[in-house]
Amino acid sequence: MKIAFLNIAHECLAISILSAIAKEEGHSVKLLHVPTLFKDGFTREFKRLARLFSNDKQIFKQLEDYQPDLIAFSVVTFHYQIALHYAEICKKICPNAKIVFGGIHVSSVPAVVIANEFIDYVVIGEGEVAFSEIIKHVENGDSTEPIVNTWYKAKDNTIIKGKHAGFIQDLDSLPHFDKEIWKEIFPLKTYYLTMASRGCPYNCSYCFNHFFRDIPEEKSNYVRRRSVKHVIEELTAAKEKYKISTIEFWDDIFIFDKKWLKEFLEAYKKEIALPFKCYIHVNLFDEDTAMQLKDAGCKWVDFGIQNINEDYRKKYLKRNETNANIVKALQLLKKYKIVSFADYIVGLPGDTADHYEEARVFFIENMPDIIEPYWMSYHPQTEIIEKGFEHNILNAEKMDLINHGRNPHSYFESSVASKDFHSEYYFILKVFPALPVWLRHKLTYSVSKKFPYFIKLLFFIYSIFYLAFKHKSPRIKYFTAYYIKQIIWIIKSKIFPKKYI
Repeated sequence: MKIAFLNIAHECLAISILSAIAKEEGHSVKLLHVPTLFKDGFTREFKRLARLFSNDKQIFKQLEDYQPDLIAFSVVTFHYQIALHYAEICKKICPNAKIVFGGIHVSSVPAVVIANEFIDYVVIGEGEVAFSEIIKHVENGDSTEPIVNTWYKAKDNTIIKGKHAGFIQDLDSLPHFDKEIWKEIFPLKTYYLTMASRGCPYNCSYCFNHFFRDIPEEKSNYVRRRSVKHVIEELTAAKEKYKISTIEFWDDIFIFDKKWLKEFLEAYKKEIALPFKCYIHVNLFDEDTAMQLKDAGCKWVDFGIQNINEDYRKKYLKRNETNANIVKALQLLKKYKIVSFADYIVGLPGDTADHYEEARVFFIENMPDIIEPYWMSYHPQTEIIEKGFEHNILNAEKMDLINHGRNPHSYFESSVASKDFHSEYYFILKVFPALPVWLRHKLTYSVSKKFPYFIKLLFFIYSIFYLAFKHKSPRIKYFTAYYIKQIIWIIKSKIFPKKYI
């Protein structure tokens, strides 16, 4: 069978694993990549440049020539509407192809997604077993048997709903991520993305994990690990094949299993020995962990603070760490010279200017190397939606927009119901680590308000690149290499269309 994966913007590990499974089962696989340069949500949107570097014509020509039997999408809320746009065109170009949608957004609102006439299958929850069954179902044609973790449309347009099976417990039973499909598109050498586990032990109200873990009818462990051997095998092969230089572990909490972590880091130091980045939680971070990470080559860690007010953080966000835990983690990271990225959400429901001032004062004394402020973005089925209604930020009309991926707000632009102090403190948090200590004391809310927009923009850009250079940020290095490689790839495909189609 011929299978096409249509990917939007950034490397998707879900596509990597499904592609590996499809190839293992003997199917033909093609990646159709839409880079969305200059409108990807990580930079400001530049419409003229976005049109200039669009590869839609090439994508549709590839699709027309390939004529796949199955076209698969893995989508998040932010890219859902873009995915629908391409899926509808795909159906017109390949009317006999079946279209399947999976991903977090699909799992949260499957009825909304399956209602689109050009979508044939939706996958709810983990998709590896479901995807194999969908392939068989497409091959067999007329069957009306339910498919695990899947809703699909029968020929009479009724929806057949399969049971929600438990999560895959043996992650080693899955093949390694298929990176070969990305090699012409992404700078694998610069930045190699992988995961050693699935699931999160925490239950933050704004995160998909709290509803996702309850999807299966069959209860099973939600937090699972690949074996040390399995991960090392993958990285050894990638190191040899792609000459990788930096690794990021995309696990929700990389350090939660101390026994596994110790064994893994010892093997990693001996056999891989490359700089890496991972995600931690301050409640699980201690001196032994810091020492082991540093010794194995960890250069950067990311962790969430999200709000500095302890009472608010516990009540609204369901985060139980104390500020003392945050301070201790920052001190350990500085002691072992591991660069700290601290995430902070701006525009939360019920948040106050006093909380931001509390954060400003806190960071003067306890400064992460980089603060990453994100605007509050509501996602379907997340528990914090209740607080949005409680504070009259959300209503039925806005929820309908969110469920359909039409919420105009995102992590990178102003949040719904944001106020002027949100924008000012967003700016303060972003530039704070780039300022000398004496200037941090002087950059208050009232001072920030006096700066015109173009001055703030210059400071904003300066802080991003200054901190990236100072701390050798893998993200900036990746995005710079990514944009350069994508631009060259698109130019080549326009000049030599036959070669790239």
